[in-house]
Amino acid sequence: MSAHAPQALVTDLEAMGRRLAAWLAAGLNEDAAEPGTCTLQPSAGGFSNQTWVGSWERHDGVAVPIVLRLQSATPTVFPDPSIDRQVRVMAALAGSAVPVPGLIGSEETGQVLGAPFVVMERVSGRVPQENPLYHLEGWFHDLDEASQRRHWFSGIDTLAAIARVDRSTCEELGLGFLAPPPGTGVLEHQLQTGLAMLRWVESTARPYPHLHKAHDWLCRYAPPPGPVNLSWGDAKLGNCVFDEEGRVAAALDWEQAGLAHPVDDLAWWLMLDGCLSEGYGVPRLPGLPSREETVAYWERASGLRADHLDYHEVFAAWRMSVIMARIGTLFTQRGWVEASAQMDVRNGAATLLAGHAQRLGF
Repeated sequence: MSAHAPQALVTDLEAMGRRLAAWLAAGLNEDAAEPGTCTLQPSAGGFSNQTWVGSWERHDGVAVPIVLRLQSATPTVFPDPSIDRQVRVMAALAGSAVPVPGLIGSEETGQVLGAPFVVMERVSGRVPQENPLYHLEGWFHDLDEASQRRHWFSGIDTLAAIARVDRSTCEELGLGFLAPPPGTGVLEHQLQTGLAMLRWVESTARPYPHLHKAHDWLCRYAPPPGPVNLSWGDAKLGNCVFDEEGRVAAALDWEQAGLAHPVDDLAWWLMLDGCLSEGYGVPRLPGLPSREETVAYWERASGLRADHLDYHEVFAAWRMSVIMARIGTLFTQRGWVEASAQMDVRNGAATLLAGHAQRLGF
């Protein structure tokens, strides 16, 4: 066996906790003879990689709240479940105006737990839930309207901070690996990788001709090249940890991070909120700001113009529809939803995309 070959995946929680504690102790030059213990439990969030929350009880009695993300051994939501991208992005953004969880360490060989993983500080706070929809119930739903607005705009402040990380700054931070291949435009690359994702999803499920029609429209009406900035890739309320004052304490899930037009994250944020309300026929929370108010706030906070936002909202709905086609297939295969539900084509993103198709004629 190669010195770097992964061992069998550790699935026993107690064994996982012991091995992780020993690895953490060794990495931080703690007493390896008394590494303490890690207590872990599965997190309800995320489908692409396994996420565990818990704490590392060190030998000196100090309890360190942690989050463990373990790379999936096989493709789940995305064909490449690698955690490397999110680790590199979070490391680059540490200490910046973009709030990210602190990285404790990462392991790439799979020798410790049987798969690559990253350990992060568990940031104290609350995350708006998407299942059940925050428009229907839960702590975010129960806030007064002023508090809902405060949380929302703090999220937009985070988007603006990300948008201010331009291409040259990305290079300085060591994020040049996010750039598309030489000679390929950023949007062109996004459309190419999105189409490759669609074809992979179809190989696991069935054809989606309506998604190809949407892709054709997106290629035909692509706006001219513009500024290029860092993109979170999954900008939404459900990836924000909020403190007691309603401020974003941490932005989570950077596995889709890349370079994109500055409005890319804004479009995704608006699209996702629409998926969870209009997409499922649910009234939107009355305390949340309108699209127009949100865009105006983002422009002031970022110092940028929301050019071509309409196009990018269609683009966002298409990308999310491709992802939901995969998630719907995955949930059906695992027996979590009935096949008759056709979750792969009946979901909030598909509803929004169908509305765009009717309006724009594709």
